[in-house]
Amino acid sequence: MQRPYLTTLTSRKRARLLVWILAIGPGVLGMVADNDAGGMLSYLVTGSQNHLQWFLPALVIMAPLTYLIQELALRVALATHLPYSQIVSRKFGQPLAKLNAVVLHLLNTAILITEFIGMTSALTLLGIPWTLGLILSLSLVLGITSFRRYQQMERVLLLLAIANMAFIPALFTIHPAVHTWSSAFSGSFNGETAFLLLSLAGNAIAPWMIFWQQNAVWAGNVENLEAGRKDIRMGITVQVIMATVVMLIGALAAHSMTQGRNPLLWLTHYGGPTTAGLFAIGLFDAGFLAASTISVSSAWMVQEAFGSVQDRGQSPTQGPFAILHIITVSVAALIVLMPNLSAASIALWAQALGALWMPVSLAILGLIAADRHIMGPMAIHRRRRILLITTIVIFILLALGNAVP
Repeated sequence: MQRPYLTTLTSRKRARLLVWILAIGPGVLGMVADNDAGGMLSYLVTGSQNHLQWFLPALVIMAPLTYLIQELALRVALATHLPYSQIVSRKFGQPLAKLNAVVLHLLNTAILITEFIGMTSALTLLGIPWTLGLILSLSLVLGITSFRRYQQMERVLLLLAIANMAFIPALFTIHPAVHTWSSAFSGSFNGETAFLLLSLAGNAIAPWMIFWQQNAVWAGNVENLEAGRKDIRMGITVQVIMATVVMLIGALAAHSMTQGRNPLLWLTHYGGPTTAGLFAIGLFDAGFLAASTISVSSAWMVQEAFGSVQDRGQSPTQGPFAILHIITVSVAALIVLMPNLSAASIALWAQALGALWMPVSLAILGLIAADRHIMGPMAIHRRRRILLITTIVIFILLALGNAVP
């Protein structure tokens, strides 16, 4: 016979699990999508360069900074219940809001190129010809982003995010020699290491994620601050775990990888077809999630900065700016057809460029979050302002470290 206190304990555990499941939303999706195809390819290359003693601690350090930034975006969203570009326009004027939207739209387009490279490379490894794989990838992204209601698209993408788990069995199919572990942590710090750290920072937190969090709240998909915080914490945990797994795959299976057109070919050679096949499944899913969320976030930015605000629950890919969304996604896909395109190099540079614009994005977010006229009682206090300034300084130092010859 089951004892009453055991029944109560089980019920409490189920209740906690249900709370966490219900908390899954734009924070988790944003973080999973931030571990995009370009990010996974850059993690793979980063891990293969034998500098894990620098990169794994950097992942841990970036986690609380990522939480700080996303929590600020969540706080601003809940305090204002307005689209983010509209808030920027009210605080700093329309010219800055439009400039910020244009710059981020261009950065997002560069990132979208890496998503289509990743998706097409993955499908090619799975036996689908390059051009057909690109057409299939483009069709799927345009299809999923054609949902009329944002909530419908989000739920479908969260369900598809399960395929990201393919990276974990890919790691366990590797059987490295003992000396491979020691060499993975043997690299010395140099100029290339500094650039890879900048790219890692850009992948840990990207400017588009601020808009994604803000507009997800505005669309009515986050109920309160505590639920949003749980969602973000869960997303960051998944992000760090998956990034670590992919770095280890790069270190153990793709030793001394060159930045070629398709890093998966290196992974197949050193790790074997099973490892590469599982990695390809995870890579396609990562690219698909990112291409969908980033393109929608970009559509939100441009729509809010240059047009009128649509119905709260309506997807930003509907309405007068739908054609811009289709053109942007299609152009990013067509660029992938260019000959001699280096997948790994573009992935690293796309993440690094995002990190270079991050200080501007954080300064704008911080000034809004500290403004009591906008935020009311939810305005951030001195401690959070200091933490945000520290984060901005870290990004600036990483940028200067790469600018110095």
